[in-house]
Amino acid sequence: MTGRSALNQGTPYTSNPLIFQFSKFTLYPLRLKCQNNIYEASGKFNRMKKIIFHLDDSKNFRGGERQVLYLASELEKLGCRNFVVCRKNSLLEKEAGERRLESFDIPYFSEWDPVSALLLALEIKQKMKAFDADALPIIHSHTGHTAATAWLAGFLLDGVRIAHRRVDFPVSGRSAVLKYAKADAVIAVSEAIKKILLAGGISEKKIAVIPSSVNLADFESSAGEDYRNRLLANLKLGADSMLIGSLMALVPHKDPLNLVKAAKRTVSARPECHFLLAGEGHLLDEAKTAVKTLSLENNFHFLGYCRENIEFLKGLDIFVLSSREEGLGSSIIEAMAAGLPVVGTDAGGIPELIQNNFNGFITPRESPEPLADALLKLAGDAELRRRFSANSLARSRDYSSVKMAQETLKLYEKTLENFKPR
Repeated sequence: MTGRSALNQGTPYTSNPLIFQFSKFTLYPLRLKCQNNIYEASGKFNRMKKIIFHLDDSKNFRGGERQVLYLASELEKLGCRNFVVCRKNSLLEKEAGERRLESFDIPYFSEWDPVSALLLALEIKQKMKAFDADALPIIHSHTGHTAATAWLAGFLLDGVRIAHRRVDFPVSGRSAVLKYAKADAVIAVSEAIKKILLAGGISEKKIAVIPSSVNLADFESSAGEDYRNRLLANLKLGADSMLIGSLMALVPHKDPLNLVKAAKRTVSARPECHFLLAGEGHLLDEAKTAVKTLSLENNFHFLGYCRENIEFLKGLDIFVLSSREEGLGSSIIEAMAAGLPVVGTDAGGIPELIQNNFNGFITPRESPEPLADALLKLAGDAELRRRFSANSLARSRDYSSVKMAQETLKLYEKTLENFKPR
């Protein structure tokens, strides 16, 4: 049953009755008045043209937003036309502009926001009419909230709906039905995410596992020695300092306090170790308080938002991610591309990236002692670091942005081939 037919039968799929009534009595009638594209009138459309609208409502610029830009940039090279649909004046809008990617903004007031859905549909219709009226838009939602926006917009226009799932939170309830079960395809960034989607009742036929990626060329052309020297000078550290770094948002599922506790044990055994945490989030003050309580002020350094993430990584000795929950861990892929030995927890998809005792160590989540012991083992063994570094670099080749774009384009083509106008 499609989302539209469910509404026609009076099934209250959304938990908010106001949005349900808006969708039923406003969006669907508007669609009937707006059927002006060839594919809507005849059911025929041009499957060769790929015009993709990438939806991301984030106010910040983190790993997921970087993945949006990697994908859109590579798809451009493959002959697709891409639009990044983001918040006005967001970091994503700025970064997209610097990469010369086309974008437009909608307000994204809330998850089930009919105003944003209406604006999205009208903007897509206008652009499709201008560029290729007989092509079918591909609406690719990169967050859970934007998957809801795409579903609502479906009352106004036909289009292939792709939902991307990057986090390993449980998927359940009416919201999951509308956002994922009603999508034409769902991309999971790891096998761990796929299992969660299956447990939430999403059909396996709809799920494609396409891991996150890095632009390997960026890492090959970037050197971290100058950045490392600047860091050492700014933090007044000696040249023999062991730099252990992490790129993470300071939010509960990343568990930064786990890292702080592990740092205490590590520094107590090896005072030359210094922890550098690049990222922002609402747990920053709590993490700083924990550092002060454990008397780690001289060895634990908060760097804030890091735009030069590649240089930062290439200036480190070891990378660590202390997550309690993790969809895959794109920062680990970046660390591997930088040639770093990596230490992470067994959360979510992390074990799919770190092969224990090959390119790093896997430790139990929420367990600072094993995390510290793994870091100490690497800090005290230069040959082991060199071996893991080489293995990380080799392993990163499996996670190139080129490969991700090629696999995503195949999914688009398969979904277009099987698409039937709603």
